[in-house]
Amino acid sequence: MTSARLCSAKLGIPLGILFLFCLPAAPINVPAAPPGFTWQEVPDLKAAFLKPSGWFYREETQPGTLAVFITKEDISKVGEFQTGMSLNVFQLRKDRAVDRGQDLVGNIAKAKHAEMWTQKFGPFVEFGCQVTDADAAGTIVMHVLTVANPKTNTLYYFTFESPESSWEDAWKTGKQIMDMLALDDEV
Repeated sequence: MTSARLCSAKLGIPLGILFLFCLPAAPINVPAAPPGFTWQEVPDLKAAFLKPSGWFYREETQPGTLAVFITKEDISKVGEFQTGMSLNVFQLRKDRAVDRGQDLVGNIAKAKHAEMWTQKFGPFVEFGCQVTDADAAGTIVMHVLTVANPKTNTLYYFTFESPESSWEDAWKTGKQIMDMLALDDEV
């Protein structure tokens, strides 16, 4: 299993996580979105994520965290989603982002007997795994990814999930979302 590819927008190398270089009030500078997608900007993070046409965006703020959702189902109408990406962003104490990211993914991988991968790029350190989980509601597949920025002590906790029965088709879309994460390395 390979992890999300990385990219420096400054270098123009199309690999996946884009470092953003923007002024606070400036629009986020990202490459053209692939066909069937648009960029969903999240100004509070100085970040952008691919949103498939016809999918929904939702943002929630709680003390200490920001949550972002890009989902096939409209959460505001049904209260939950079956297929989509969720992101929680945490500002941690000094020198904790990498350890916390590794612990989160490591615990999930260990509990589900999954392989964990690690990758470092620029200031970011990424940990990921893919797991299957079952409960009374059914079986889902989750692609779990943490991206830690030790320079700013920020931790991004991503999941893309879908019911196992539709995972193969959902992951064609999810992989594009998860492979093109535009993050500002100053946040």
